[in-house]
Amino acid sequence: MRRLPSASPATLSLAITSLAVIVALAVRVIPVYNTVMTPFGVNFQDSDSWYHMRAVHNIAAHFPRQSGFDPYALYAGRQNAYTEPWDVFIAGVAGLIALGMPSASLIDQVGAWLPAVLGALLPIPLFFLTKRLFGAAPACWAAIAAAVIPGTLVWVTHLGVPDHHVAECLLSICALVFLCGAVETVGRAMLWRIIVSGLLFGTYLCVRPAGIFVPATLAIAALIEPLLAPYVAATLAIASAVFLASSGNIWAKYTWLTLACTITACLLAWALGVLWRKRAWSKALLLPAVGIAAAVAIGIVAALQPAVFQSLVETVGRYVPGLQSGSKSYLVAELSPLWDVPPGGVGSIFEFLGPVWLPAFPVLLCAFPAIWRSRRPALVLCSVWGLVMTAAGVIQMRMMVYGEPAIAVAAGVGCAWLMAQLPRFRTALSVSTAVFLFVSGVPHSAAHSVTDGGPRLEWRQALAWLRWNTPEPMGDPKAWLGYWPALTPGKDFAYPASAYSVLTWWDFGDWVNAIGHRIPSTNGTQTNADTVAAFLTAASPEAARSLASQMHARYAVLNFEVTGKLWETVLRWSNRTVSRYQQVIFTNTPTGGRIPLIIYLPDYYKTMAVRIYNFDGQPISAGSEISAFITKPVRDVSGMQIDVLEREEKFESQEKLQEYRLLHPGQSVLVGSNDPLVSCVNVDGLDWVKPVFASSGQAGPRTVKVFEMNP
Repeated sequence: MRRLPSASPATLSLAITSLAVIVALAVRVIPVYNTVMTPFGVNFQDSDSWYHMRAVHNIAAHFPRQSGFDPYALYAGRQNAYTEPWDVFIAGVAGLIALGMPSASLIDQVGAWLPAVLGALLPIPLFFLTKRLFGAAPACWAAIAAAVIPGTLVWVTHLGVPDHHVAECLLSICALVFLCGAVETVGRAMLWRIIVSGLLFGTYLCVRPAGIFVPATLAIAALIEPLLAPYVAATLAIASAVFLASSGNIWAKYTWLTLACTITACLLAWALGVLWRKRAWSKALLLPAVGIAAAVAIGIVAALQPAVFQSLVETVGRYVPGLQSGSKSYLVAELSPLWDVPPGGVGSIFEFLGPVWLPAFPVLLCAFPAIWRSRRPALVLCSVWGLVMTAAGVIQMRMMVYGEPAIAVAAGVGCAWLMAQLPRFRTALSVSTAVFLFVSGVPHSAAHSVTDGGPRLEWRQALAWLRWNTPEPMGDPKAWLGYWPALTPGKDFAYPASAYSVLTWWDFGDWVNAIGHRIPSTNGTQTNADTVAAFLTAASPEAARSLASQMHARYAVLNFEVTGKLWETVLRWSNRTVSRYQQVIFTNTPTGGRIPLIIYLPDYYKTMAVRIYNFDGQPISAGSEISAFITKPVRDVSGMQIDVLEREEKFESQEKLQEYRLLHPGQSVLVGSNDPLVSCVNVDGLDWVKPVFASSGQAGPRTVKVFEMNP
């Protein structure tokens, strides 16, 4: 019987990588397809996506020019729009498909599909990076790991999320691939790889000007291994030339400062490395010498630009856990550390990294001695990159865009090492490991992409009503697609007298712009979020009217989340304590367990958010009886003290309540209501607020309401 020829290693690698791409695309598209592609159009999946698509539509109207200012982004906005090559790219692809005349529907389709398609290609550069450094077998496993790893990377690269995350991830990884290739080649091959790497890193900085950690990471690798220094310096010099295209960005001053520090430090490390090799001095003394030289370089640059350097240090501090004093960044989920995101602790590792972290973390730990012992500069570069990006991803969830690819590479190395230890069982072990990764990883990844983060039908209804039934703030509906040049430094935009803002919480501000074609009081940048929060939590109608007038707010769009799920966040933005407005007690169940019960206190019903959304600005009556919840302190199984409900009492008047308290001085008596729609206090109506629209035409728990205000 003739034996069938076995597949060549190259064919097998191609097949595995192709399978990884197909799986990666499937988990990014199939679970969420019906959620994103709706009868009402593309349902983009987060606030930033709507921000980008608003810009894409504006660019497509006068391609390739990108407006330098968006008067619809934020009322009284004084900040020029970000220069977004990613948005120009989306508009360009749509224009190319439609031969220069893309429809609004086609633009949305392109914006929805591009992140999923590009995200699915991630296994390819990771395959080539891992193959160069570790071989074909680890590269195949790295491609598989990249396809099934869940968490942040899947969410920001799935169908309907046209943010620039996928671009920054792919650009940085591809640039790293070419830089590692340049380090290990000579002549023209080295030169063109450095040029390509510099162009990619420069484009990356244009897409992500705040990505100063990338040149900083490259510099760290060059300081540890000075043989890398000339390659890194040349790459960053080319990247700096490319970044000139985005030099007007608000982050540019930090980027230029970082580039100056890193290039100078690399040049010093290069010079010291040459001197050390020439003198044959001990390598153990080279690292501290390079470190001192780098500190001197940073000190010189900081002395030349002290204000920018100090501002950079403060900005970085706002995003580091434990250094966030006075910052609201911890209220944004993607800026939270991994261990704080539900389920929390070690459980979050399983939730956001799936099974991939099991073979990856031991390899990452082994990278520490490898960095010191390795005589292979490219391996040092990749190891430093992997450690820094993984640590950054653990510290801040958003950074998992960089951390997860590094973890996938480490997982590939770990899986290949495991197979090599048991050569007799390699085939069986490889098949079982692959099945385990796919069976446990794919459903996990799919679950991360299936969450609906876009506006529900109720929001669509309210924003459509807002667009077609309220005055055009700029006087002409065509202004939304008009070209708006950047503001001259020091000058404000001259809004027409017809301009006004729509008050809503910052999570929904970009929806107001992109879908409603109106100007929000705050948006995804959280600018003015503290002022909006102060309005929503104000108990004084006079103070609230003053704040609304300050924001030129003529309409308010609110939903149940503002007085419910988001209420604690709103209170923190206004620097108010939650306990002043509501408290949690526990009730015993017939089975012996306890369930939480929220008690809404009188101050809750006095706030503008509750008076406007819950009661449509009408007078609130507390009824004829006062509810009081009698509780007792109890230690739960964790040792924490909780308040457990003993009984609820009704009192005819405040006098009767006070009499009861005097007779029972040792009892805890909590006056409030366990229903947010049933007040425990009388409150006057707001004659300057009028409800004008409610989604679905009737009241309900998911209703989005529009109010007209006359502050």
